[in-house]
Formats: sequence, structure tokens, C-alpha cells
Amino acid sequence: MRTRPGRTDEEREYYSLNQRVYSVFAPFYDLVTFPARRLRREVAALADVDARSIVLDIGTGTGAQANAFAEKAGRVVGIDVSRSMLVIARRNTRLPNVTFQQADATALPFGDARFDVSCVSFVLHEMPASIREQTIGEMARVIKPGGTVFIIDYAPPRGTFGHLISQLVRLYERQHYLGFIRSDLHGLLRRMGLDIRDERFRLHGGVRIVIAARSGAPSA
Repeated sequence: MRTRPGRTDEEREYYSLNQRVYSVFAPFYDLVTFPARRLRREVAALADVDARSIVLDIGTGTGAQANAFAEKAGRVVGIDVSRSMLVIARRNTRLPNVTFQQADATALPFGDARFDVSCVSFVLHEMPASIREQTIGEMARVIKPGGTVFIIDYAPPRGTFGHLISQLVRLYERQHYLGFIRSDLHGLLRRMGLDIRDERFRLHGGVRIVIAARSGAPSA
């Protein structure tokens, strides 16, 4: 698996924790994320893919979002750093136009401008800021000019119910969640050469769908 050299201690701890947690949690992941099934179908519909479209699903987990895309897309590639998650994803998938491979989101094993759509869902909030930035940079690199990037993740709390969701999430997403929801996600996307096209809030404002398009090369 291709990885970036020279990891910091924080980054190494993130990868180590990822492997430990998901080697145990993978069989139960779909039970926990069942409320997101409708959201995954909505994202696939918003992508407006067809038989010519090539889609990349980053942090694919058990493959639920990849399979939603595959119902209309020509080809879908799901990548995840967790081998345990990919075992479940392959077991769950019956569509012939979906493939899965183990890969690091910060060093994607694909050429530039390869995909029409790139998506990352409920992954960025788990990452240290440096890993998050590298992941967005890679998403911008592999997307075609004019291609679409989808980010689905927790939103900064909005309203009473949104704050309740945030308090609940903080019980099990302790380390990087707050840093993520307080970060300037729009600014990061723009620095990577992605233009914000739309933003939609779901689950009573607790989750947001950010839709961006590649306009040019990422800035230095």
C-alpha cells in the first residue's frame, strides 16, 4: 500500500488507532450507520452519474456509498486503509462495476484527473488536520477538471437539536471531531482548487453535504 513518508507521531497514531478500532468494529459498522442509508442514496442522486462516469469513494468502509453510486455509474472504485472494512465491503457487494482496494487516502494510487466524481463520507472528522488536508489535496488531484467532489460529514452545531447531536457525537468521537467542525472546510477546499457549488444540511443540521467542483490546479 502506497503511503507518504515522514509521518509525524500524531499521524502514526491515527493509522495505528484506525487499524486497531476497525479490526474489531468492522462487523458492526453497518448497524451503527443504518440511519445514513437514505443520505447515501441522496448523495448518489445528487452526483447525477451515468454509465460513462467513473467514481472514487474514499474511506469506503463497508461499501455502502460505493454501492449506491454503482447503481447508475459506469465504474466505482472504493478505497480504504482498513483491510477489515474491505473484507466486509467485498462480501456486501454484488454489482460487477464496483471494485475495492486497500489504499491510503493521502497517497492515492491513481493518476491525475482520473475520476468524474470523488466522495468522502464520515471520515474527515476522524483525521488529524494534516491528514485531512492531504486527503482533500489528493481528491482534488485525481478529479477531472469540472468533476465533482462530495464531502459528507458532521456539521458545526445548528439549533438545539444540532447541539444535542454534537454532544452525543463527542461521547465517542473525542480526539479530532471538535477540530474538524471548528475548521474552515470551505477555505481548505478553495486552497485545493475546488469551488463550492452547494451545501445541504441533513439530520436536523447535524450533518452536511458539501458539493464542490474542480476549477484548476491546487494552490501551493
